[in-house]
Amino acid sequence: MSRDILAEIIEKRRVDLARLGTCFGFERPERTRPLHPFIAAPGTILEVKRSSPSKGNIAMGLDPSETARTYAEAGTSAISVLTESNYFHGSLADLVKVANAAPNCAILRKDFLLIPEEIDVAYDFGADAVLLIARILSDETLLQMAKRTCKLGMTPFVEVRTDDDLRKLALVQKNVECVAGVNARDLRNFHIDPLIPAAFREKLGPRAVFESGVQVPADAAFARRLGFTGVLIGEAAAKNQKCAKDLVHAFVSASPDGYGKFWKRIAEKREQVCEKFPGKPLVKICGITNSEDAILAAESGADLLGFVFFSKSPRKTTAEEAKKIIAEVKAKFAENAPLCVGVLADRGSEEESAALKLAREGILDAIQFHGCGIPENLRNANSLDFGYYEALRVKSNEDVSALTQNSCHSLPRTLIDAYVPNEIGGTGKRIASELVDYVRKNNALWMAGGISPENVSEIVTRFSPELIDLSSALEEAPGKKSAEKMRKFFAQVRG
Repeated sequence: MSRDILAEIIEKRRVDLARLGTCFGFERPERTRPLHPFIAAPGTILEVKRSSPSKGNIAMGLDPSETARTYAEAGTSAISVLTESNYFHGSLADLVKVANAAPNCAILRKDFLLIPEEIDVAYDFGADAVLLIARILSDETLLQMAKRTCKLGMTPFVEVRTDDDLRKLALVQKNVECVAGVNARDLRNFHIDPLIPAAFREKLGPRAVFESGVQVPADAAFARRLGFTGVLIGEAAAKNQKCAKDLVHAFVSASPDGYGKFWKRIAEKREQVCEKFPGKPLVKICGITNSEDAILAAESGADLLGFVFFSKSPRKTTAEEAKKIIAEVKAKFAENAPLCVGVLADRGSEEESAALKLAREGILDAIQFHGCGIPENLRNANSLDFGYYEALRVKSNEDVSALTQNSCHSLPRTLIDAYVPNEIGGTGKRIASELVDYVRKNNALWMAGGISPENVSEIVTRFSPELIDLSSALEEAPGKKSAEKMRKFFAQVRG
């Protein structure tokens, strides 16, 4: 059985509450600090954090007062103070010091609060907001604590991670105003997935915070591009406080855009597939060249359609053809239409220009850069009308290591394909199993290469991919899909 870190934290906390009381042995002060609004406008929450169960020691020598002043000078609108002692080495003393050192910032008490009396303690020690983790609180206790928070003039910050948490959030929102947060980190095992917050964003209400896992400024910007009002940044700020200003600037200078919209839709589609077909992957059908194949794929259950903009491919399409096909698909399926992706393999070509133009016009939802790298001007763009991701042809562990090193919140997924010299996609060759295993140890698996109706069940069972991408295995001729193969495939993958 895997370790449940959250259960361990809660068990020890109950023991400490019984032994030390709600102030955990600290003398209770009288609050003199005025209250501040918490994430009333887009802004960052930088965290005073010494350690964590997942990372171990982060900044054990951290001075909470000096850190708070650094964060305030960096322009953060709020500061989170971890007051849990057993796993994060924080305390209520830190909360007092931060509140005194940053008089113009909102202060969040971040802890695993369990009883309503802890709300009053947070107020007295200087907090303007308190974290309420829906997963660990009953409906009655969560609502009672949220109401008490508001009565004291503070902001309840309700963290969700599951559908049942959303049900609890709705209960709170019917009774009081709150800020909602979704944690990219699963508190049971501390695994991080940025698409969890993406999937939840539209269910959280107007004031929502992306929590955990942000390492670099581009990650912070990604949270804003998804439409979050706030982003909570822990390790990256505490460990390297010189970067605090860059993290703040990246978030507040970004805005919701087409890049964030694409990844939200991917995340939402993943949730829909998981609910309807547990254990089954998203499906991308690539090499679409005609409306008949596109509509058949969409009717069969394809989540994405791929249009190849590469002159050397037997499945190539033109901008005019793709535009016509996509218009028919979107007219027929409306909001249920598959996402449409332009596949590029030749940088600087006329085909690349044509595909990017369709993406900027909103006809293509995203661009797949297949073996040719993502242009720096896109990586550095503050705003885009479309999504993008990379497809890597892997042939060695070194290729996989490079993929893992390049993975980040701002580029949440990478497709892997089999390497065949002088061939770009549609080769029918599978990736070596040991390479696939190496990838999925540290990355959500998006997989192409040699997948067919005959082997898809074995591939899904063996590797549990999040997305599979196939093209040539469904053809009766290059560029023309077989209806029989298409139906056989979907019967296997969604049966």
